[in-house]
Amino acid sequence: MPKDAAEANAITKKATEPVTQANEQARQAWRSWVIPAVGSMAFFSSMLINGFKNYKQYGFPAHVFTNSDWLLMSLPAVVVVVALSDIFLNGETYD
Repeated sequence: MPKDAAEANAITKKATEPVTQANEQARQAWRSWVIPAVGSMAFFSSMLINGFKNYKQYGFPAHVFTNSDWLLMSLPAVVVVVALSDIFLNGETYD
């Protein structure tokens, strides 16, 4: 039994320390994901807006694209598919 309130508070603080540290670690892990996601979404939305403005003004210029242009435009889709397949098909577990 604790002798006084100060000792009881010290015991409680010591007992809850691992939970507090685990919560902070989880917060930092998600924060390291959110910060780049915000920047990426800002870039992506800017790209989409400019794409819509170009389409509205010029239409889709399929008749002037070269093979390298088509390859360049397909790369983002390829990267997303490869990343998702790595996550879902390889059966990674995070214990």
